[in-house]
Amino acid sequence: MVTRVATYTSHNLLTNLAQRNAAKVADLSNQASSGVKSRTYSGIASDTQQLLNLEGSLTRNGQYINNITQVKLRLQNMESATSSMSEIATRMKTLLLQGLSNSQADDLNLDEEGRQAMAQVNSLLNSTLDGRYLFGGATTDSPPVNLAQSPIPDTYFAKVAGSDTATLGSIGGTTAGSLDINGQTITYAPTDTLKDLADQINQLSPPPAVASVRADPGSNNYRLVIEDFSGNPMSISETGGGNLLDGLSHNPALSAETGYYQGDQKHLSARVDEDYSVNYGVRADDPAFASLVAGLRIIGSTTDEDSLRMALGHIEYAIENLPNVGSKIGIDTKNVEEIESQHRDFAVFANNAVSDIENVDIPLTLIEVEQHKTALQASLMTIAKTTDISLVNYLR
Repeated sequence: MVTRVATYTSHNLLTNLAQRNAAKVADLSNQASSGVKSRTYSGIASDTQQLLNLEGSLTRNGQYINNITQVKLRLQNMESATSSMSEIATRMKTLLLQGLSNSQADDLNLDEEGRQAMAQVNSLLNSTLDGRYLFGGATTDSPPVNLAQSPIPDTYFAKVAGSDTATLGSIGGTTAGSLDINGQTITYAPTDTLKDLADQINQLSPPPAVASVRADPGSNNYRLVIEDFSGNPMSISETGGGNLLDGLSHNPALSAETGYYQGDQKHLSARVDEDYSVNYGVRADDPAFASLVAGLRIIGSTTDEDSLRMALGHIEYAIENLPNVGSKIGIDTKNVEEIESQHRDFAVFANNAVSDIENVDIPLTLIEVEQHKTALQASLMTIAKTTDISLVNYLR
């Protein structure tokens, strides 16, 4: 068959159309079998930049989710350790009450119980995850706690019966004067209450010692307690002619060692979004932990009843405040979970967008294949008819 001058243009047009339909059928067939529009970026040239942006965002988003997963694991370990310390504190309180109510501290081996509990707390505060210490702030490569170096506080105290609003005159401070505590001066009058004195000490900057008025468990007594946790003897003297110091009993420190906490004053930190790093967790120098350590240190070192009652005060403070530590950890967990939820929502959106760019709707593509096949067959039939035209056939 010969293409004539008269049919050349229409023959070329039909041939080109058939070739395009054949290429489209082949391309759509490949898409239907593979499920993707193209194996190369050139095949989706108009959407390539958008696809690259989405893929980059998904990579960063995935790293943030991984960071948050690590943060949640660390917080879960912290929460578990804090819960275990609450159980230890509660058990030691029970033993202390039994020992103090019947003067059975020796029979109950309280000192040995205290030392064993101290070893457990030491292990919990030195908890690690993936080789990183959890309770040392930003110092994660070395143990934050050495409880062998935890000092027993040097303590001055006085007991009163029946009321936590007793006056200083009731404990021997019958003459107005002033006390020098570790180089800082406070003034007092006999009509000041124990709480007034404690507040005045604690409000100095920095406080020269820690003062409190607390119930004496197992009795009707209240106790004014002034404690120095530095591990050094407290320097306390009358400087203003009063006589309050005469009414205070002295329970000297049994050690003069440095503090147990060896971490830093920062917090753990993690990048959880493009421009957002979150600080999280608690440190081993939290007051609740410090009180538990102080109480256990006293219990493990002495069977003196006054000392054990002050240890009980520390243990009760720990029992009251360790749940607050757990709540802080819980709040941190909730905060990062909210950010994680946002990232997971974005991942769903971005993956759907990537899928729309890269993938095909297979049923719809198969319909398009059939449509282009039909068009191709029509083109081929038309080409066959045009190549069969002759004068003889025309005259017929």
